[in-house]
Amino acid sequence: MNKFKYTIALVVLFMAMSQQSCKKGFLDSYPKNSLSAETFYKTEADFTNAVNGIYDALQADRELSFFPMADIATPFAGFGENRFGQYDNGIFGINAGWTMGQTLWAAWYKVVFRANVVLDRIDADGVTMTAKAHDRLKGEALFLRSLAYFYLTYLYGDVPLILKEQKYEEALVPRNPKAEIVARLIADLKQAEILLPSVTEYRNTKPLLGRASRGAAKSLLGKIYVYEKKWPEAEAKLNEVINVDKDYDLEPKFLDLFWPSTENGKESIFEIQYHGGVKEGNSYVRFAAPNTLSQISTAGFGYVTPTESYTDLFETTTGYTVSSTFVSRTASGPAYRFKFNYQSADPAFNQAQPYANRDPRLAWTVWYENTPYIAEFQSRAGQTGVKYLQEYSGDNGHNTVKYIIGKLDLTAGDSPGNMIVIRYADVLLLYAETLIELNRTADAAVYINKVRQRPSVLMPTLQTLQTVRGETIISDQAKMRKFLREERYRELAFEWGHMYMDQIRWDVFADEMVKYWTANKNGGTNPALGTFDKRHYLWPIPAEERTRNPQLSQNDGYN
Repeated sequence: MNKFKYTIALVVLFMAMSQQSCKKGFLDSYPKNSLSAETFYKTEADFTNAVNGIYDALQADRELSFFPMADIATPFAGFGENRFGQYDNGIFGINAGWTMGQTLWAAWYKVVFRANVVLDRIDADGVTMTAKAHDRLKGEALFLRSLAYFYLTYLYGDVPLILKEQKYEEALVPRNPKAEIVARLIADLKQAEILLPSVTEYRNTKPLLGRASRGAAKSLLGKIYVYEKKWPEAEAKLNEVINVDKDYDLEPKFLDLFWPSTENGKESIFEIQYHGGVKEGNSYVRFAAPNTLSQISTAGFGYVTPTESYTDLFETTTGYTVSSTFVSRTASGPAYRFKFNYQSADPAFNQAQPYANRDPRLAWTVWYENTPYIAEFQSRAGQTGVKYLQEYSGDNGHNTVKYIIGKLDLTAGDSPGNMIVIRYADVLLLYAETLIELNRTADAAVYINKVRQRPSVLMPTLQTLQTVRGETIISDQAKMRKFLREERYRELAFEWGHMYMDQIRWDVFADEMVKYWTANKNGGTNPALGTFDKRHYLWPIPAEERTRNPQLSQNDGYN
């Protein structure tokens, strides 16, 4: 397993930043004087250590590894306790004191501040390094700061745009408009893509594997264009990644993306790197894994529980849709047993085995009773005795599969597995989405088919689906838009908050929430959906940060 090992520069500056608790705000993570850093940053080794420190902030002992739990907010998953569980039955529990809002704000600003330390000094007089090293290290710092601001602005809206290293009191600044932040991201990523090398220069070089590359900068820039509905710009940039540079391809085996032995592969565009045997590593698995009765994990909390509505998204292997209707749920210990009726026009569909002969990604995304994935899981993890029952889920009768590696997680919950932030399938589907919005639906079908035709998946093409279902899809922009969105749900759920962020940017989150709960899809109590407010599409500015910095205003809908 190739791992890029991050080390923090042994300077007081980074020590002051890295010793802060995850409960503290971003201003507490910043040094309160300039110390003696000016005398330190002179050589390539100095700046390599400094950039390594930015990557280290991404690992952020637990903080950012929680972010995949954002998908719990959607009607396709649930539970989550006091992290993303406030979205259960609606968004009513979210307020300015929300733990995850504070945690992720502080974590992303730690990345920003460490990047600023590098960017303030790397072009200074007296710095000695090769031009190639200078460009790569500066490009990495620009990319990582841009990545942080991408999540800050698309989650919180207007946020402080801090681009220089500052003393404590200088960082007490008001929020900048989101449009200003987006403009800066576009400019910085354009510069980063020029400075950074191709990922092909990294793949055979262990010390560089896992660092940001040109493709990562281009892909993030293309994603921003999509989020901003700048369709011509998105088409041009994503086309460069896919059809001009051609540095990436799909992994033949879908599940290889989520096991440590096969990470950083040809589909990987950017991953947060983690290591085995290190306490406080990738903690997402502890919170997502099924409980210990399953023998899947030694410390699973089972907070990420896909719903039956999510499993309905996976077609039969011949391309027919499947739908479920809630019948009953009965208490079974602290959880439930569910009964649903299932419907499909597929002549081979068997209600008694509703998950059989379905899109293979279903078994590689969702734990369910009698899943054939148990055999593959035991083989990969080297375990025996694994079983799965609905009762092992804290809610909804399912758990998630991705990233769960069982007893290969040597510290019982802090996994050595990387977290994938951007991968090639995501880019292909963003490109297909762009082509649909440009009304080039036939071209879009090519890239959707490519994702569906991964060798281990081999789901029917859109052309075949039209024949099977007896309906026109490809030439109908509205149907293609709907299909693309469902394909993103099938492909990218429970990885890095894609499903949640997609629903927000498409402005369907509120509608999906209302549709799910009013349909009584799992037998739970319907919330007072009439009070759901789309202002809550933005997260609250954390109360702790506003206490430290009175210049921070609050988003509408929060105190």
